[in-house]
Amino acid sequence: MRTVKQLPAGTPIETDFTKFPDSTVVNETDLPNSGTPVVREIYGDILTNIYKLLRITGITANGNEDNELNGYQLVTALQNLPNALNDIEQQLNLIGTQFTVGLNLSILPANYFLLCRSVENYVAGTVYTFAGSDNNPYAFTAVTAFSSGDEVLLIINPSGVRAYSLSTIGAETDATETFTPFGTPLAFNDSAKVYYQSEGTLFSDLPESYDLQSPIRVLESNGTTIVYEMMIIGGFVLCLAFNPTAVSYKIYKYALNNLTTPILMTLSGSAFAVGTDYQPFIYTDGVKLYISNNTGNNTDDYAFDIYTINLSAGTLTYSGTVSLDTGFVKTTNAVINNNNLYNYVNGVLNKYSLANGALTYVNTFTAFVGVLFKLDGNIYYSNGEVGKLWTLN
Repeated sequence: MRTVKQLPAGTPIETDFTKFPDSTVVNETDLPNSGTPVVREIYGDILTNIYKLLRITGITANGNEDNELNGYQLVTALQNLPNALNDIEQQLNLIGTQFTVGLNLSILPANYFLLCRSVENYVAGTVYTFAGSDNNPYAFTAVTAFSSGDEVLLIINPSGVRAYSLSTIGAETDATETFTPFGTPLAFNDSAKVYYQSEGTLFSDLPESYDLQSPIRVLESNGTTIVYEMMIIGGFVLCLAFNPTAVSYKIYKYALNNLTTPILMTLSGSAFAVGTDYQPFIYTDGVKLYISNNTGNNTDDYAFDIYTINLSAGTLTYSGTVSLDTGFVKTTNAVINNNNLYNYVNGVLNKYSLANGALTYVNTFTAFVGVLFKLDGNIYYSNGEVGKLWTLN
């Protein structure tokens, strides 16, 4: 395509190339400035590109002037134009430990999504990166593992790329059971792989295990710091850590593809109490984090502060409070679904609205002692090596 700047020397054009890198037309004024001429070199390419766009989208120029009454044929063509980036299946290649696609990532907006077909397997436990044709590597996390030939959905951000196997998601959606041979899974895990925690260690039945407590102790400069709770959200592991010397709680995050480097999450609008331990518990629906005892600042177990989670920025932003029924019992045996918190204590399943805190009695199962957990969007109950899908509305 030709630009105004490429017109022959001496043609009247805009010369402020800092403001207009390819120049632009200038108006005709009193001589000696005759203005930029109306010539084919300037307008021909624009017109022929518009006409080509109409032909591509199957629109025949109707000979009418475009306006509010006659319509705008170019706008209609743009609305019907396929996108060569994410309207077609891209190929996800693997070179060493770097997944690649043939696109320039630098021109893409944040949270850009892309459909691909992988030519290689994703191997759990391997640290991968992701790059496009501009060869600028991003961090890469497979929230659901994928195999060669799988359709894969990518969510692309400069802070990291998340991958979801559409084949795995479809299979998990139909699952009525999942196996839990290592005990009690994490209470919240939006990936497809079952993870467990014990004494500061995250592990799965792959087998694999990762000590998440020790690196946090290094950052805290305290060898007695305890990781009480772990949850997996959007490719990250959130850890609730307690420093008994300072009597303080903090939340750290690990990327699932880098389980050696903890990063402190920043709370804004509120903060954990320091010097007093009211033993706050945390719960999540994957979008918001609910912290009991008003983030550890009072004795009421049923009083919750609500935070909006931004994992890429590493922030938890205070957005309000909710007080549940005063009979609420604090326990890790709980899940959130459809803006309700369910806890299962001594065989009694209770439902609390996170909108107004109201308690709805659900049912009593006196003969059953087990745990609830949320895995890949589904809620399961387990009292052994098998988790059974539960439907909680």
